[in-house]
Parts: sequence; structure tokens; C-alpha cells
Amino acid sequence: MKDIRLFVRLLIPCELPLHSPFPLPSLAMSLRRLSHVVVTLLAILSGVRETAGQSASSYTDPITGMSFQALQDSSTGFVFGLALPETIGTDFIGQMIYPSTDGAGWGGAMTSTLLLVYWANGDEVMTSFRETSSYASPSVYDGNVTLSTIPDGTYVNDTHVSLTFLCGGCITGDSLSFSSTDTSAVLGWGYSTSSLSDITDSSTALVFHSAGYGEFGFSISGAQTSEYDTWAALAESSSEPSSTASASGTATSTSTTTAPTATTTGNITYDAIIVGSGPAGIIVAERMAEAGDNVLLIERGVASLYSCGGERVESWNDTITVFDLPANGYELPSLDDTSFYCTDTASQAGCILGGSGMVNALMWVPPTAVDFENFPAGWNWDNVSASADNLYARNPGTTLPSADGQYYDTAVWDIASAFLANNSWTEVDAIASPSDKTSVYSRPPWNIQGAQRAGPVMTYLPLAQAMDNFELMLSTTVTRVVRNGSTITGVEIETDGAREIININDGGKVVLTAGAMSTPRILFNSGIGPSDQIAIVQSGSTSITLPEESEWIDLPVGEGIMDHVIFAVTVDSATGFTAYDYSSINSASANSTDTELYNAGSGILARSGQRLTFWTNIETNRSTRYIQGTVAPKSNNTITWKIYLTHGLTSNGTLGITSDGSTTLIKSPWLTTDDDKATITSFMETFIGYMDNSSELSITSLTGDNITAESLIEDYTTGAHWAASCKMGESNDGSSVVDTDTRVWGTDNLFIADASIHPDLPVGNIQTVVMIVAEKAAEKIIAYTAPSNSTTSSVSTDTETFSATASYSGSAGATSVESLPATQTSVDSSSAAFTLVGSPTSSAAGSSSVGLTTTGTSTSTAASSVITDANICWNNYNSCIAAGQPNPDWDGCTATKDDCLTKASYGRRSRTHRKRRLTRF
Repeated sequence: MKDIRLFVRLLIPCELPLHSPFPLPSLAMSLRRLSHVVVTLLAILSGVRETAGQSASSYTDPITGMSFQALQDSSTGFVFGLALPETIGTDFIGQMIYPSTDGAGWGGAMTSTLLLVYWANGDEVMTSFRETSSYASPSVYDGNVTLSTIPDGTYVNDTHVSLTFLCGGCITGDSLSFSSTDTSAVLGWGYSTSSLSDITDSSTALVFHSAGYGEFGFSISGAQTSEYDTWAALAESSSEPSSTASASGTATSTSTTTAPTATTTGNITYDAIIVGSGPAGIIVAERMAEAGDNVLLIERGVASLYSCGGERVESWNDTITVFDLPANGYELPSLDDTSFYCTDTASQAGCILGGSGMVNALMWVPPTAVDFENFPAGWNWDNVSASADNLYARNPGTTLPSADGQYYDTAVWDIASAFLANNSWTEVDAIASPSDKTSVYSRPPWNIQGAQRAGPVMTYLPLAQAMDNFELMLSTTVTRVVRNGSTITGVEIETDGAREIININDGGKVVLTAGAMSTPRILFNSGIGPSDQIAIVQSGSTSITLPEESEWIDLPVGEGIMDHVIFAVTVDSATGFTAYDYSSINSASANSTDTELYNAGSGILARSGQRLTFWTNIETNRSTRYIQGTVAPKSNNTITWKIYLTHGLTSNGTLGITSDGSTTLIKSPWLTTDDDKATITSFMETFIGYMDNSSELSITSLTGDNITAESLIEDYTTGAHWAASCKMGESNDGSSVVDTDTRVWGTDNLFIADASIHPDLPVGNIQTVVMIVAEKAAEKIIAYTAPSNSTTSSVSTDTETFSATASYSGSAGATSVESLPATQTSVDSSSAAFTLVGSPTSSAAGSSSVGLTTTGTSTSTAASSVITDANICWNNYNSCIAAGQPNPDWDGCTATKDDCLTKASYGRRSRTHRKRRLTRF
């Protein structure tokens, strides 16, 4: 069976990170009120084959006799038709047809973030409404839309799959769809040869459009017809083939809570467990192993680079994998198997050794002081510049990756650099001059060494693996950290459905580096975060063992998450050029001249897809906001300018969790503030002005509409440069998740060292800053002495020998007694109070010396009362810590410092006990 998957969409640009073993064709379609630029969002990762911009025309379906304004794509045979009433309301009639073999396939129609998907399940046409706005598989849409099929135009036969339908409530006039008052619109489409995992489930994961994509404009008036009401009357309500979506389009869950999976406990322990092998995790793990810790690094994915055991080698060079090859910077989503993308995150993320650093487009932008201006004290540029130097010593980046010293495929560079120079921009080297970020452009800076993708997998991991005290565990997911109150004792892992607890040694540490999309999930699963998110885990289907609710730690996990926002503008060039064809580089038919050059360390395959990068900044009333851009060929004679709003933006969102354990965006983080909108509008006005004065470059509209700054920013997409989901702060005041040692508030030995803790976004792509912060975090974590894991937070009354000194308030009252030095065993007090020392001698209140048994089991009523009261106080104190209250002031706690000090001040049971207890006070 030939495997075809075709779909149209706009705000799912080029990356649906899911795959399936089932060979089933597929199709989807997007409808959207947009400017000419919207569909270029599909081309952000522009390696897949693209069809040039097209226009819809009149089309009459020979089976139903219905007439549509339709796209008929000659390269794929795909047809999409749209019919509207003379007075447009909220409904439309649509038809989608694509060729298939043996009746297989899926497809859909999408109004921006609203996507209608359909595919064949035997002789039945399956449908599902979806919604998306980022690089992730679209989730089932829960809005009030309906689908009614028109039977004569809905069928599966030996050659085609067709869906003709009435889409009720689908013209919303907001960000979901085009408006009833629009005169034109642009639609984008994508085509994939990957497969659906379960054709019987209407909520099954979708996949990336790996085989091609394109766009077309259509006239709203051309779609209007007097026959609309007659045709709409033919529609019949669809019977939903799956309970995952109701007829109204509202999602209903099919998941159920299953019995907890039996969990075993491993017999090997470690000084440090690092969770996640992304750009941060490998650095932290290597530095901690270098410092002498016995380190375990856990990664949920498989090996990536050839040097670390990666197996996805190129057919023309079996010593490099697809991840090694720099030219795959934009091509990885087009591979048949994209299982290296996470399937349970709210946006694109890499689930492979090296994390997202293995699946990005290799941009390497060294930061400057401004990138750390909003970090807390101890984390400004002066504090982290040495960490940057340490990183650059191993991983410097380059603007000239070809070993022969030549630049290749320079047509777009020549055109774009001349364009910017004519508008008084200056050329710099982005690596040599990282502080120059005002009206400058550069050859692209890349994370490439020796003509291969660089990063910690290449530059840190081999050093770690050479040490006996380092272990790497692949294909293993960490579900949660295991904790006893504030003390982390280990992690729970899952491999092939089996769960196991791996413990850390006494005084050990756990460091989360799973990324800004996944570290929050581990915290939620560990009873750390907003209570409403932990409650979703509690009632969900993932069988997570949570701490008792009284031990949940309330921290703003997921709140304030940030991301660069990208606007893509398609520009036509008067100078003709041929865009390089990347479609065959991962096959045996790759250009032999290029592969031979690459095997010598040179040529176009030794670089990523960008041809030029640029930066500037704009002063606003409140701050300075930065703009970054990349320029790359889109197709012959056509260039994509990607424009990012970066450092200084103030928009942020909220990341949460679903009942099945996936992370999800509860609140969108893009363009939510007026200042951000004003900044990007200002830049677009300048950009349009440049174009108006250029004879070389021009922005054109597929619909013929005028190009305005407002139309250029109407549609945007994620930069997938996520940060700030677990922000760092100087005090536990409800605005941060970790302290300046990167330790999670309310815990003794849990740390985070990935992009989650960044309080802000950098000027450029984020991976360089992530690595610098990881270097600094490793330094902080190594220097931090974690308390002993064997201690408890309450006062012991067991038979283990200990000495204690306590003051007891008698009838005459007493003042508080401050914490005793470790060597002090008694304290003087007034006649209105007494102290307990040694063996019991008296139980009379007010005596100057009353004994306390050295075994903790006292015959003294007064001594027992002191122990009881002190234990109550300690328990209250623990509740304070669990609630994230500051130490030692205990503001807002049930137990105050004076409360506990009046009741008891204990000495030591052991050296580690003494240290822990005395620091409590």
C-alpha cells in the first residue's frame, strides 16, 4: 500500500513530531483569514519540497454537481473546494479529494488553528476537529463546531478518498478562522508520507507534512453561490466513529485511570542523578563527574550522533548520522521516521540524546551582558562570563564551517546583504562581535565543528564517558522524583512500561534538565507546582504516585513561560536564483559532488539552511526590545525572511499538564502585551519601507491585498525557544521556583539547570545561553552541600542515644532560648523556667535543673511534655517548608521561630543530624 499523507495547515509550521508504523495515506486542509505571509510559516523548516504559490479557480465536482472555488494541485492530485452562501454566516460547504491506493488516506480542512482532519478506515471516512498553534501534534478541538457529511460526495474507493461536508460554526471571525467580511484569504497545505498510529481512533496523533507543502489564495466572492442552501440541505449529521470527539466538536476523554504499575527499587545508588541529556544535562553531568561525584545521566531517547552510538547513518556515508549532518538543520522533520521528537510536549522538543540541541537548526548566538540583565544577583554577565569562556573553550561555534574556507550557495546572501547595506546596516561576525546587535547582519553563526553538528554530545559527553564514575542510561523516562518531605531520595523511571526507583546516596542530589517543556511535568508528578495541576495528575490516567496532599509544595511551575515569536515574510527577488534542493540529501540519490565535498569536510552540506542573520533593537517607553532575523531561500527566486521578537519582550503564558501526562499551553505566550505588538509593528513598518525603496526585492500578496505592518504580524508562530517555566529568583515570594543555587524552593537537594530557570529570553537563539547557564549551574550545584538523606525532619524519640537541652515555660513564664551551639548541652535560665540535662532528676516545673533521659524515653512528665511540644513544633515547621515559606523567619507559618525555641533546642544525635537541626533554627 502506498503511504500518502496530505494536509493543509498554517500554524502547525513544518513540524508535527509524531510517527507511526502503519502505512496509511493522509490529508488535511487549512482555511484562514490571512495575509500573503501566513503560509510561509509552513516554510520555517523549509527543506521539504514546496509547491509555488497558486490561486484557486472555479471547479465543479462531477459526482455531486456542486461548484466550488477550489485549489487543484497538479503535483499531488489534491483538490480542496469551498462554497459559501450569498450572505455569509458561520458555516461553509467544503470538499476535499486526494488520490489513494486501496482506499487509504487521511485529510482535513483547517481554519488557522482549527483543523478538520479526515482519513479512511476501511470504507468509512473518519473525521476529527483539531486545534494547534505550535510545533506539536494538534490536540482534539473542544470548541462548538459541527460536521455534517454530504453522502454523495463522501466516499472511499480504489483511487480516491473524498469528504464533502457542511462545517457548522467554522467561520468564527477570530484567530481560529477567516471572517465573514473578508474578501480574500490564503490557504496553506502540506503533504506527508508518514503514517497514523491508529486509524480507528479519531484522536490519534498526526504527523509532519514531510513530502511537500504550498499555499494558494482564493476569492471569497468567487466561492459564493445561490445554490448554497440547496446543497447544505443535503448534509447529514455524521455519526462519530470514536468517542474522542462528539458531534459538537467537543473533546471527550477516552482515558481511564489504571491501577498503579508495580514499582521495584534498584540496588545501585548514585551521588547525583541528572534527568535529561539536552544541552544543559550533559554539561552538568560531565562537570559533576569531573568533580568526583558518582553520576547517572538518564535520557528518554536513543543515541543520536554516530560518535555516541547513533544508528541512523546516511546511505552515502555510514560514519555519520542524520543528526551529524549540518545540512539537515531544516530537514529532520521531513524524515520518514521522526520518533526523535517528543510526543507529549506542548511544543517541539527533542527526545533523543542531546535533546532539542539535536533537532534544531544549529544557530549559535553568543550572548552579551544584556542577555543576563534580568537574571538575579550572582547571575549577571560579570558572574557568568567565566562559564561562557569554559564553554567556548570546548564548543566555540563558527561562521565558516567549510574546511576549504569557502562559502557555498551565496546567491541569497549576496541579495540580502546588499539590501541591508543599502539601508545603512553593517556587516559583523556574530561570533567575534557578540555585543553588536544594532542594525547589523552576519554570516550565520552555527554550532558546527569539523563539518558536523557540535554541542555537548560531541564536546562534553566523551569526556564524561571516559570516567569510571559516570553512567548513561538511554531509552528511559523519569516519571517523578521520589521525596520524603523536603528531601529527595531518588527518581522513578519507566522503561517499556516497567517502573523502578533509583536512589541517591546520603547527601546526594537530583538535577532536572529535561527542558522547559518537560521539567515542569516531572515537578507536577512529584507534587511540586500549582495545586490545580497536581490535582490533574492525581485524577489522571498516568498512575503517578504523588506525595500526600499535605506535602505538596506550592510553587509557580509553568507560570510565566516565554518563547520567541516568529513572523515569516515571503519576498520575491528580481535577481533569478535556483534554490538548493535538499530533498535528496538523506538518500542514495544525493548529489555526488556535494557528498564528496562533504566527506572532505567542505561544501554546502557542511552548513545549515540559513544564508544570513541580522539583529537590531527598538527603544520603547519602558525598555529596549530586540529583533533577530534569518534569511533563507524558500524556492526559486523567492526568499523567506524570518523575523523574531526576542529579548525585552514581555509576553508570557502558562504551561500545564493534561490527564494523560502531556504538557499543554493553558495560556498563549505570544504577543499578549501592547508594547510587544507596538515593537514588532514598528519594525515591520521599517521593513516595508525598505522594500518600497528596493528595485531588487518585493513583498507580494497572493490575494492582491495591500501589504501593511498589521497584515504582516497578524499571523505568527513559535520560535520553539522556550524558557522561564521554572524561573530563578532571590526569594521564595511566589514568583520563582528555584533559588540562586538553582535549588527548588522547599526542597533540600532538588535542582533545575535547564532553560526552565531562565527568567528571560536572550537576544538570539537560546541554546548557547542554555549551555552557559548549565556551566554556571553545575558550579553552584557542586559547591552546595546537601543535607544527609538519612535524617528526618521531626525530633526523634527512639532509643538511639542523643543529648538535648530544652527550656520549658513554667507558671512564671520564660523567655525564648536561642539555638544552642552543637557543643553546648545546657543553658542558664531564670527561676521561672528550667532546663533538662542528663538523666531524670525531677519533674517539678520551675526547678533549676530537671533531667531528660539520654535514650529519649523519659520518666519525667516535664521532659516528655517538652519532647511532645517540640515534635509538634517540628511538624508545623515541616509544613512551613512544604509550603515554601522562607527560612529562618517562618513568616506566615503555624509555628514561629520563637514557638519552637521556647519549647526545645536540641543538641545532636550525629554530626549530620546536628548540622541539619541547628540550621533549621
